[in-house]
Amino acid sequence: MKKIAACAFAALICTAPAWGGETGENTSAGYPSYPSGSAVTIYGLIDQGVEFVNNVPTGKTTSNAVREGAGTATSYFGMRGSEDLGGGTHAIFDLQAGFAPNTGSSLQGGRLFGRQSYVGLDGPYGRLTFGRQYTMRFFANHEGNPFGTGAQGLTTLDNGFANARADNAVSYRVHLGGFEAGLNYSFGRDTVVGTTSVASDCPGETTPSTECREYSTLLKYEGKNWGITNSYERQYGGTSATWGGLTSPKKTDSRFIISGHVDISKASIGAGWIRRDDEGIATPKSNLFWLSSKVRVMPSVSIDSMVAQLKYDGSPNKALVLVLRGQYFLSKTTAVYLTGEHIKNGGKLALSASNLSPVPGAVPGGSQISIIAGIRHTF
Repeated sequence: MKKIAACAFAALICTAPAWGGETGENTSAGYPSYPSGSAVTIYGLIDQGVEFVNNVPTGKTTSNAVREGAGTATSYFGMRGSEDLGGGTHAIFDLQAGFAPNTGSSLQGGRLFGRQSYVGLDGPYGRLTFGRQYTMRFFANHEGNPFGTGAQGLTTLDNGFANARADNAVSYRVHLGGFEAGLNYSFGRDTVVGTTSVASDCPGETTPSTECREYSTLLKYEGKNWGITNSYERQYGGTSATWGGLTSPKKTDSRFIISGHVDISKASIGAGWIRRDDEGIATPKSNLFWLSSKVRVMPSVSIDSMVAQLKYDGSPNKALVLVLRGQYFLSKTTAVYLTGEHIKNGGKLALSASNLSPVPGAVPGGSQISIIAGIRHTF
């Protein structure tokens, strides 16, 4: 019986559908196609490269650094499954863990399944899920942003791009033709103790009604050759121990997002705007604009580019980013790449040209260049 069960489990894994996507989450205008019965899929992504970064502060001087890490996407592995309940409804789950291949260590604050960990129902009336999962802000940033949550691009201007997730969340998404709408609510957005955006010590739940809560909304339209997305998210503060300056439930961090893309022949042009009000910092209000392109110059070669600017209201602090990436696809699942970013800080801002951990740091008001050559494989 043990051998029979093992063979059956292996058969389910081999025949289960691949949903695709950099994050392992279906983000297209429609639902995944589920097989009849039950199925379990093991999936993942491994990205690793070598980075050169200049102008890294070392005391009173600067130096260059060479190191290893992920370039285009955070590595992860996961297991998802579905059970056919009849009437077009399926019970679903997804367990997804982030890790660093160069050290073998867990990411997302040391959580076992720090990228996603949810269970729910998916059917004709939408998808309802419970657990740690992406907020609606993630789905607004997905389109028009070819650099995703990689080490370069928008992640260097807003650390929230690499961590648009919430613990203790209830999420609902529904598709109506080309439209998609969604709502997420978290009773306690980050339960891990720490001093980073992925471990900010804001557990909430049994505390006052707004402490450490999060809510976000999504409205999206995807046409034949174009799409546009709008999202709003608000995160509430916690206690004096909460990282990021949101040391009270009266303090909030809000983002209003509009992004979109237009496909022209072999190219896709993207653009977006984020209006942010982060009451945890001295100059809370900012605008982040970007313009991007994805061009498939050959079936096996693509070139991605982006220009983006972050500017704080009433302050000289700002940053301008230029990113260029070339990818050569060895197969449908394996690609090699060369990517580079130049960042120019203004005022006292000191953002780095790379979001690889540990972030290298930069000189206030200075410039920095990051170049990464690597390989990415999905399974």
